[in-house]
Amino acid sequence: MQGVFMGRQEQIGVLVVDDHAGIRAGLARLIDAERPALRCLGLAENAAQALALAQGLQPQVVLLDVNLGGEDGLALIPALRTASVCAVLVLTHAPGALLAALALRQGAVACLDKAAPSDRLLAALRLAARR
Repeated sequence: MQGVFMGRQEQIGVLVVDDHAGIRAGLARLIDAERPALRCLGLAENAAQALALAQGLQPQVVLLDVNLGGEDGLALIPALRTASVCAVLVLTHAPGALLAALALRQGAVACLDKAAPSDRLLAALRLAARR
């Protein structure tokens, strides 16, 4: 949970999970540009890495791609929420109502298009951390 410490907001730690290195790097830069409010704690390219990092780093938010190179990101959501007390924000190239409903049913807090403007993504990360 986000909190206040000595008059300052607590930093929101984010774990980025995507199978494309360029997307991971771009998201990490975007998140770290918002320091001290947001910080990218780690990057994972597959389910196994995501679970290990979520358990070890305990991020407030996991930014999760739906398609992890053949692995189903939606199926990973319950395991991530068990490994870490985190909010899961799903990213995809084609978010539709069905995909969003499936993501929410698995425990995600929201589903967002990868093409969304960066300010919308950053706002979604901040909102997700409050849940």
